[in-house]
Amino acid sequence: MIIRGKVVGSEIPRFKHRWFGILEVEAKGERYKLYMSGVAQWLITGDEVEIHIKNKPKKGNVLDFDDYELYKFYEGEKIKVWPLWEKKYEVKRFSPLTGELLYIYRIKAREATYESDFEAIAELEQYHYASQKERVALWRCENGHTFEANTKQTCPVCGNEKVHILEIKGSTPASRFLILELENREEYEPRILAYVRVDPPIPLMHRRLPNGEIEKNIREKVFPEEWFKPSFWPERIMKELYEELKKKYPRKVARSMLWEKAKWQALRESNTAGARIARVVVHPD
Repeated sequence: MIIRGKVVGSEIPRFKHRWFGILEVEAKGERYKLYMSGVAQWLITGDEVEIHIKNKPKKGNVLDFDDYELYKFYEGEKIKVWPLWEKKYEVKRFSPLTGELLYIYRIKAREATYESDFEAIAELEQYHYASQKERVALWRCENGHTFEANTKQTCPVCGNEKVHILEIKGSTPASRFLILELENREEYEPRILAYVRVDPPIPLMHRRLPNGEIEKNIREKVFPEEWFKPSFWPERIMKELYEELKKKYPRKVARSMLWEKAKWQALRESNTAGARIARVVVHPD
């Protein structure tokens, strides 16, 4: 069954974490709840969407992860949103002596979706740093305590074992992660072989001229403006809002109130045609 509708309710929480979200869509007078990953944050109230229902909802109008496909309409095009992109590959290993086929690695390339994917990314991220003192991720326990760590562990503040990864340091809400997953692995082989982080926008660009001078900010001369504007720029939004709020509140209070608001407003406004490969990490083994 195929139904068309719109994302509804800006006041309704549409996502909980990066790896879990609930999108609410109104169609034909009914409201559907679509379980998906945190990509729910990429859709905003009023977006026109099309739902291809593959399996009958198990409860009411709640569609589970595998029950549907979701498409978004944008400038006359229908773009697939869910399920996320994936592609499978086979990598063959041959004997250098006889040419005989020794082993076939089955690898799935896909967008990071689940909490366990981001935990594995945090573990891989450690290989970027020579210092063991560097902490690469933020975690939060279900009592609300936030702490830095490289791997999942009990909360150092209260000892709560129910801990979730909150953020990969250096990434933003606009970041997207592609991973290589080894499907037919042995116990000693890693599940996630590598990841690529993709960030908007295309960064500012500079170049050195033959006379040795540095020409700055040539991005606009190389790419069309729609490739990098409007970009994800929460700092600009925060600065604008801060000037208003600091008239009513102490500076420290005003800043803490604004950051979350600015971050999500920037995500709603961001709409760039281009992005950059911000990081590539491959497992050392």
